Amino acid sequence: MVSTKIVGVLAVIAVITSIFSIGLVYMSTRNLFSVISGYATSTGEANLTVETVVAINFTTSSINWGSGRVTAGASSATLETTEGAGSVTNGNWTVVSNGLLIRNIGNVNVSLNLSGTKTAAQMIGGTSPGYKWLINLDTGSGASTCLNASGGGVEFSDSYQNVNVTPALNLCAKFGYEDSKDRLLIDFQVVVPSDSFTGALGDTVTATAFAAV
Repeated sequence: MVSTKIVGVLAVIAVITSIFSIGLVYMSTRNLFSVISGYATSTGEANLTVETVVAINFTTSSINWGSGRVTAGASSATLETTEGAGSVTNGNWTVVSNGLLIRNIGNVNVSLNLSGTKTAAQMIGGTSPGYKWLINLDTGSGASTCLNASGGGVEFSDSYQNVNVTPALNLCAKFGYEDSKDRLLIDFQVVVPSDSFTGALGDTVTATAFAAV
């Protein structure tokens, strides 16, 4: 009986020793293979951070019709820059074909507001003056240039609207930054009555941008 137990213990020891030996042989073989073949593994990393840039720019920043007057006998003159086809009616001011062009030159969508500082009465004076703008996607811009808060495209009015003084016009909740989708054209219509103010008349238009949510 004792001999049987001894034999059993020796058998267990032999099995454990065999397993341990096999492990040593495997590890030795693997290390030897690495040395012989040059096989090895390692990892590395390449990291950088791109900063968010909120920036807009008036690529075309000025409209100047120069000096002129209302045609004799007319009650007013109308000056327009409509979509690259400017006109002057009942006046001799210089025709200006292009309105203001604004671009998102940053690297994120922005919420864009637009405002003037004067009403038509404050800037031009006289009887029934007009000071209006018309917002258009610039030629070449995609339909997603200007999005609303829910991500849908903004439908701009086809007619001139009074320039916003207070509050500012919330033009786009998400104004795109991709090169093919980052431009908006702002055309103007000015109605100058025959009894308007004289001298140099004008206004400053301000565009304000915030990172879109």
